[in-house]
Amino acid sequence: MSKTLIDIHNLKWFYPKTQEPIFENLNIKIDKNDFCFIVGKSGVGKTTLIKFLIRQLRPPQKMIFHKKEDIARFSPFEVQTYRRNIWVVYQDFKLIDRKNVAENIAYPLEIAWIDKKTREDKVDSILKLLGLSKKKYTKIPHLSWGEKQRVAIGRAIINDPEFIIADEPTWNLDRESSKNIAETLIKLNDQGNTIVLITHDQHLIERVNKKHTTKTITLS
Repeated sequence: MSKTLIDIHNLKWFYPKTQEPIFENLNIKIDKNDFCFIVGKSGVGKTTLIKFLIRQLRPPQKMIFHKKEDIARFSPFEVQTYRRNIWVVYQDFKLIDRKNVAENIAYPLEIAWIDKKTREDKVDSILKLLGLSKKKYTKIPHLSWGEKQRVAIGRAIINDPEFIIADEPTWNLDRESSKNIAETLIKLNDQGNTIVLITHDQHLIERVNKKHTTKTITLS
């Protein structure tokens, strides 16, 4: 039986200056272990949706629920607790150039004061999963674009988030690197990670759908 993580119910939202609608009665349901594509042309609100999902934007009441809890009513403390269950992989990665691959992946555990041995064990496991073991001590500027994307994914999963939001993860990648990212996301989903993937990459969607069960939500 599926367990609903996010339920967006008749969400309405407008551009502040023009009052033109971004969303009119938007309905989305994301269940635990879903592999969910969010697709749509530029300007239809994909970035705005991310901001709602991480509670960077506060939605109107009774429109976005996390496990049946109205996130609009969350206190500042509850927002921080909620955000610890999510990780966003951004287009520009937001990696720390002065740190190496292992240090970047371990960073969420470091700021959470997780002990060094636990950090090292988890990092080694993730490096193996992502095929990055040989790059463990490489600084970020010396990586390819695809390798940086995998490091960003590694950092996203190390804290065992409830779900991962990947924002255009194959943007600016060649076909082979895109294929590697697709395989990685499928593997993560198979291991129990809920994936919310925002993309316009039709090749990525087709590649994943050939091997995996997904749901696709189109914003318009």
